[in-house]
Amino acid sequence: MSAMTTSTKIVPEPRPARGDLYGRLFARMYDRAMKQLEREGGAELRHDLLSAAHGRTLELGAGTGLNLDHYPPTVTHLTLVEPDRHMRKRLRQRVAQIRPDAAVLDARAESLPLPDASVDTVVVTFVLCSVADQTAALAEITRVLRPGGQLLFLEHVRDTDPQIADKQDHAPFLYSWIGCHPNRATLEAITHSPLSVVNVRHGQVPKAPVIERPMVVGVAESKDHTG
Repeated sequence: MSAMTTSTKIVPEPRPARGDLYGRLFARMYDRAMKQLEREGGAELRHDLLSAAHGRTLELGAGTGLNLDHYPPTVTHLTLVEPDRHMRKRLRQRVAQIRPDAAVLDARAESLPLPDASVDTVVVTFVLCSVADQTAALAEITRVLRPGGQLLFLEHVRDTDPQIADKQDHAPFLYSWIGCHPNRATLEAITHSPLSVVNVRHGQVPKAPVIERPMVVGVAESKDHTG
């Protein structure tokens, strides 16, 4: 895939209210909806990315906990942030089975209840396409990372093909309803944040609809906050 476009800033519309019934149904169907993706390469992508996690690790938008099987023994303490209470319920069930020592927090990426410079690794997988404010979320990630800490990211991105990008801009209403904005220039946002991108690979999400396929996976590092 060709280099990412860096000239278009996309401001997503606010996420519509989903309602309690829809929230329960979405959480219930999430793992089933992701099953083919995981089988066709998604699980391998997660495993390869998370093999670099170490120390005190924070995952944002942990969902139902699909990453839990892939954290290595080098992770000494794991905190999982998930703002949706229906997803969080299923996350806690999976935590109890796989990683009972992990902490689960009700919080948003834009406002993390953690001290400054308290985390070695932050993980986001298909999350920055859904946060309300990418700039605020990346500022919080930077704040909680210790100097030299790392952000591991696996994210949808805006396609460089204008025709596909146009389709992303006009994604069906369902995407905004579930909070997914596949047209975001997420790599650009990370690059323009206080973090330093040290490794990035472009690719395609396996077996995904065309507007969800453009993908980046990589590592960014936190610099010394004092300058």
